[in-house]
Amino acid sequence: MKTSAYRKGYIVELRCKELLKEFGAAHVIRSSRSLTPADLVAIFPDRREIWLVQVKAGREAPRDISKLKKEFKELAKLKGTYQVKTFVFMKKEGRYCFFDF
Repeated sequence: MKTSAYRKGYIVELRCKELLKEFGAAHVIRSSRSLTPADLVAIFPDRREIWLVQVKAGREAPRDISKLKKEFKELAKLKGTYQVKTFVFMKKEGRYCFFDF
């Protein structure tokens, strides 16, 4: 039985997630069947870092890294310093709302 492209990508994402945990990520969030610039979001509280990772399965990186930078320019645009805010979204008196923490 042949392995689907989705399954291959999923397996590589799980391996990447394991490595991120080994690198010290406290949380790694996977975006299933993502059409967004990042497949994984890794949070490193000790270093105060958040990594946005696009996972590519089954292909080699080109010798010229500038080609990758062009291909993943949307991901690169997200690079920078952000203020992190935390919320819980839940019902209060029958209506959903955000609670800031």
